Amino acid sequence: MKLKLLLLLLLIFAAGETRAGELTYEAGGSLRALYGYSDVSSRYQRFNDHNHTPAAGELNLSAGYDFNDDYTLSLHLDLSGATDKEVENYNQGAWGEEVYGIFDSPYGRLMLGQTYNVAYQFGVGAPTAGPLKVNNSDITDFIANPNWYNRDRNGIFKTLNSTDINTDGVAAKISYISPQFYNSYLGFTYVPDSWNNAGLINRRAEYKNKSGYIFGAYNESELAGFNITASLGYARYEDIDQEYSAGISINRGNWTLGGSFRRTVAGSSDYALSLNDGFREGKAWNIGLGYEFGPYKAALSYFNSKADNSDNEDEIIQLANSFQVNKYFDVYLTAARVDYKGSSREVEDNSKGWAFVGGVGFNF
Repeated sequence: MKLKLLLLLLLIFAAGETRAGELTYEAGGSLRALYGYSDVSSRYQRFNDHNHTPAAGELNLSAGYDFNDDYTLSLHLDLSGATDKEVENYNQGAWGEEVYGIFDSPYGRLMLGQTYNVAYQFGVGAPTAGPLKVNNSDITDFIANPNWYNRDRNGIFKTLNSTDINTDGVAAKISYISPQFYNSYLGFTYVPDSWNNAGLINRRAEYKNKSGYIFGAYNESELAGFNITASLGYARYEDIDQEYSAGISINRGNWTLGGSFRRTVAGSSDYALSLNDGFREGKAWNIGLGYEFGPYKAALSYFNSKADNSDNEDEIIQLANSFQVNKYFDVYLTAARVDYKGSSREVEDNSKGWAFVGGVGFNF
């Protein structure tokens, strides 16, 4: 049975059950506007503008029903979009939707619909501050990365853009997350068709409709006054690749140190690697130090990704700051140094420079 049909059945089931009790509704979202000035090395200037003004927004809607204290069903609609975006990696391009249902019980959580897989949801790594992120960093809106391209829903990723397993994006899937035991969770995801524009697979790839199986683990612990969170992930995408991820975050007081690693191997695939899908055989890692005091957050991070079979490589160093003025408004300031290397020395395959980004966010 197709996953979309299963989702429809879940919606019909929910509509029938909610007649017996009271529904609860939630709505929220955010808007942010940024301005960035980029200063690239002289040989790359004709491929980059100095000034960029991207804006983005999210709207999150949900309806829930509590059968009793142990059983809850909720339906969710998350909408998002952006302007002046260099890598249009929402699932519809410059905008996207995620429709999914969540059923919680003493036996765990069942998720059905357009969500990220369990390994992605469990992912732990370098701390971040503000909207640009460490993984899949939107610093590309200010200095374009020739290794990451996604326009008109045509994605080309010559290297990994994240240490989290995000190959299938928010493709429709079924996920299960276990109840908590010994401060840990285990999870499993099945995705029937792995292609999704928020992921890494090209829509014209011969293997785009292959299935995927993803496992994840998450743990929280305390040792000698340190709070430690850790995650592990494994994915097998049929005839695409196998993926491994691990991350750790150590917190004490106002300070957090974290990092993560991801490896992809396509050795057993029937489909040959090309330069445009180099993400299938490569590695990525990040590390960072974060500080938080009241409404202020700061994070210094380093991200690196590299293809195994070419010279394509990405390095991003970011110093990010955010300040929460009140419950509605945030202010951001980030400085970043990037070095994108291609498979050749041609100017269009490489880029290097600085970006300075400021902006405001509104939460509702």
